[in-house]
Parts: sequence; C-alpha cells; structure tokens
Amino acid sequence: MRKITVPYLVFASLYFVLALFTILMLVLTSYFDEFGQMFRLTTQPFGVYFNIGIVLLVCGVIVAIFNIVRIYISHLPKAYSLIIGIALCVFIFLLYSEMFLLKRVFVDFFSFKDSITLNEEKAFHKNIYQIVGDYFFYCFFVVLPSAVYLLSFTFDKSTIGKILQLTQPGFNVIVCTLFGFAITPFFKGGIYGYIDLVLFVLGLCFVGYYCFKRYSSIDSYEYFNLFLLLVVCFVMLFGNFKFVNGESYFEVRKVFYILVLFGWCNNWMMKLTTKKKI
Repeated sequence: MRKITVPYLVFASLYFVLALFTILMLVLTSYFDEFGQMFRLTTQPFGVYFNIGIVLLVCGVIVAIFNIVRIYISHLPKAYSLIIGIALCVFIFLLYSEMFLLKRVFVDFFSFKDSITLNEEKAFHKNIYQIVGDYFFYCFFVVLPSAVYLLSFTFDKSTIGKILQLTQPGFNVIVCTLFGFAITPFFKGGIYGYIDLVLFVLGLCFVGYYCFKRYSSIDSYEYFNLFLLLVVCFVMLFGNFKFVNGESYFEVRKVFYILVLFGWCNNWMMKLTTKKKI
C-alpha cells in the first residue's frame, strides 16, 4: 500500500467534505419540500459554491507561488519552475475569470417569467463554456489516465518522460472528476445530456475495472471516495430537483473541477523533492 502523503490527505479530506455537503444538499432538495430551493440558493451567482471555488483557486495560486520559489532556489532543473509557472497562470486566469469575466444570471423565485423559463428544456442546455469545461476535464483527468493504465503505457527516463510520470493523475483524481461530471441533468440536457450519461457510465466501468485489477493497492480513502461517487450517481439519476437550470448544475461541477485541478497540481508539485536529484 502506498505511503499517505500530506497533499494526498488534504485532497482526500477536501473531496470528502465537499462531496458529503453536495450529496446532503441534493438529497434535501430532492426529497424534502422544505428544502426544495436549497440547490438554487447554494448555486446562485456569488453564492456558496462560487465562494468555495474562489477559495480553492486562491489556494492554488499560493501553492504554485510557494513551489516556484522552492524549486527555483534548489538544484532541480528550472524546467520544473516553468511548468509550475504555467499552472500558476492557469489558476490566476481562472480566478480572474470567475470574479470579473463570467456573466451570471440571477433568478427570481417569485417571478412568473423566471418560473416559466426554468421549466423549459432549453434551460438545461449547455453553453460553449460548459461544454469545453466538462469535456476538457473528462478527457484530461479520466480518459488519458485510463488509457495509460489500460494500454500499460510506460514513460521513458528522459526529462519529458519524468514530467509525464510525475504529473500522471491518480485514482482519487479520476473519482473526483467523475463525481463532478455526475452533477448533470442527464435526461433534461438534450443530446449532450445523453452523451454525458454514456461518458459517465464508461468512466464508472473503468473505475470498476481498475478496482477489480488492483483491489489490493486501493486504500480506505479511495474506497470511501468511490462509495460517495456511487451515492451521488443514484441521487442524480433518481432525484427530482426544482428551481434550477443548467447553470446551477455547472456551478457545482465547476467547484469539483477546480478541486481536481488544485489537488492534482498540489500532489505533483510536492513530489518534487529538493533533497536529492531526480
């Protein structure tokens, strides 16, 4: 069994808290009329999930700056500082976009016009920003790691090979990405909803295959994270959510994608030890 590192524990803990909060919110919204508006309230512009995402992005900026300085003053190749610098630029760009660029629509629960709009099927259709975000994270953090494992791909000892091996997403990253991807109106989003459902099932199939082949190397954190993924899967398939639109779902997905990006970057950055040469 692998050694439990601090970045691994931080990511697993953040995922656990966020996933548990999200599942609780979805269950209360779906099955208790008193909390029927909770989903929409927590995903309103500049609401709970927005603030969680901002905090994670700020943490990503801080971690990236710390590691740039740490690597730059060490004996390690400066190429690592360049790669971390790229990650820093991504965090800064996402932070700036979230705070100043993205346009958000406020929904008035007491407005007859807004109520009619929320009941229309087009309210759940994805815009280009959501399409790019969903499929980029799915391809990069689910498809590519799955392909590396299924094809038994090995990296060479060159600098590029070491970087690819260093940055290879782990099992928890795949599970967290699928958790976020699952927060989707599969049967209301038109053709993209059914595409998402097929992709999600394929992702679950890989996770199941991975667990079957490497059950002895999976720790308790990963098993519990997988359990939370299965729970949210059933909640999304059988739940009934009111007063929400496609943007509400994406606000939740986006926070999990940001968590994936933060956890993944933090993990491989902290693997760069300054005690010995790579």
